[in-house]
Amino acid sequence: MTAPDPADVKACAQTCAAANVRRASRAVTKLYGQFMATTGLEPTQYSLLVACSLTGGATVSKLADVFVMDRSALARNLAIMEKRGLVKIRPGEDRRTRKVALTPFGESTLANAMPHWRAAQDMVEARFGAERLQQLLVELRALMQVAAPTDQGG
Repeated sequence: MTAPDPADVKACAQTCAAANVRRASRAVTKLYGQFMATTGLEPTQYSLLVACSLTGGATVSKLADVFVMDRSALARNLAIMEKRGLVKIRPGEDRRTRKVALTPFGESTLANAMPHWRAAQDMVEARFGAERLQQLLVELRALMQVAAPTDQGG
């Protein structure tokens, strides 16, 4: 068994998209979490409330696709939110689907959390630059498209 080349290991640490995007994600999530702490919401829960508000009753599968999450992981998060009275999960058009919608309490929680999100967003824009942030978001969407699974049947 041979040891890895130290130069290759260093290059991996510096250039690996997966590792670097995850590190940045954790740092940004931590910052937003500090602003959200008084709302009782984690940043992921806040994002789910936003998505539920925008979709007005998306299926669990659709939300999982939007968040690039495993359905079972999303279902666990939604179960916690349902228990807190933030969302209601009801049967969809057929027995295999379930739809997620905000409850009135979820709507008011989202409304109350928005100023905290805005404060976090303003800080990121001030420190990073609003234009740089918008360009980064464009690039992250493009990176998601490149990394998205493709149909390789045939």
